[in-house]
This record gives sequence, structure tokens and C-alpha cells, in this order.
Amino acid sequence: MTDRPTDLEIDAYIDGELDVERRFVVETHLSRQPDLAARVMGDLGIRSALRMLAHDRRPVPGDMAAMADRLALPQKSRWRRLMPVGLMSGGLAAALAIWIVGIERPPAYVSYAVASHRIAMLRADMQSQIEAPRFDAREVALNTRIAMPQLPDDWHVTDVQLFPTDKAPALLMAVRTDEGERMTIFAVHEKTGAPEHPDAVREGDQSVAYWRRGDMSYALTGDQEPRMMDATAEALARI
Repeated sequence: MTDRPTDLEIDAYIDGELDVERRFVVETHLSRQPDLAARVMGDLGIRSALRMLAHDRRPVPGDMAAMADRLALPQKSRWRRLMPVGLMSGGLAAALAIWIVGIERPPAYVSYAVASHRIAMLRADMQSQIEAPRFDAREVALNTRIAMPQLPDDWHVTDVQLFPTDKAPALLMAVRTDEGERMTIFAVHEKTGAPEHPDAVREGDQSVAYWRRGDMSYALTGDQEPRMMDATAEALARI
């Protein structure tokens, strides 16, 4: 199994067409390539936006369509490859260009959080991979300057791993609640553009809520819907 995916495989990953083995290869590669990971996460966000818009049957306002037609990108641009067939009409497709430009993307570290979450879930399901549930907050703080939020009483640590990022080491903590919900908390000692109050987005099959407290940036990733993940992160940030 090669550890370097091809461009075609990365495109297939964005389209959700890879098997689990090759998804793992792509995600491992992305975890080591922050610029590429940011682009891929951006494409995933655009695809999600396109799918939402495809179900919105409201007519595009005439003035927006006219303005957007003047801004429409060439036919070979990447975002048109991502576009569902139902959105290929000129006015609607071009209007989407205006909407996408206005989308505020999550900070770059969020892509690391999602990739490391997926790797942690794979580790948890592989007998050959040994999880490390022991967490020494003092040791972590001394060596990485990372401060983890206090966990609710019904959250149990199942794995703790350090991950590299382009600026600083990050800590990923996998947890399981009493109800069986699996999530990960990603923390990095970096003052990013994350909001002080959590904001949540959908990234593929997972939702990730991200926020900042001083020089610490956090992301909570799991399978809940964004609204639920946002509420869970809000409660965690208040502890």
C-alpha cells in the first residue's frame, strides 16, 4: 500500500468515492501537507454548499444573477467540476460564485483536527494499534504548552496522541461518553482566527466545532449534526 495518493485519488476522496483503506492513505498524507489539506477542506466545504443549494428551489434574484454572470469562472475551473448537474445553468451557477466568495472558512488547524479525528477512529477499530488512554496534563503542558479543557464527568479518555502541524505540535484526545458517543478534542498552542465562542461546520461525515481561548485553539469533532456539536462545544468551553 503506497503512502502517497495520486491527484485522482484526492479528487475521488473529495467526491466520497474512496474505500476506507485509501481514505486512510489520503488523510495521512493530508495530515503532513497543511497547504494541500486546507485546499481539500475548502473543496469539501464547497461541495457541501453546492449540495445544499441544489435542494433550494427558490429563484435567483435577477440583479444577483446578472452580477454573477459577469463574475462566472471558466468552464474548466475546479469548483465547476464539483458542481452537481442540476446547478450547471449559467445564472444559478454564477450566483453561487458570489455566495462562495462570501463564505468564511474555518482556520487551517481545523483541517488537522478532522484528519486526526478520522485517524483516531481508525486506530480505535484496529486490533494492531494500541491506544494510549493515560493523560498527564502537567507533562503535556510542560513539553507542549498545551492546556486541555476540563472534561465532563461522563466523558472517558480512550486515546491521547501528539500530532505535528506546520507551526506547533497538537494534542488529540479521543473520548467516549457514557452514552457511547465517540468524539475527539484537538488542541494546539496557537492564536488563530477561531472565534471565542464555538462555531460548527460539517466536514464530510463529521461535524467539527472550533473555538479559541487566549493563545489556545480547540476543535471538537464527532458524528453529531453541527448544531448539536456546537452546543456540546459551548458546554465544554464553559467548564
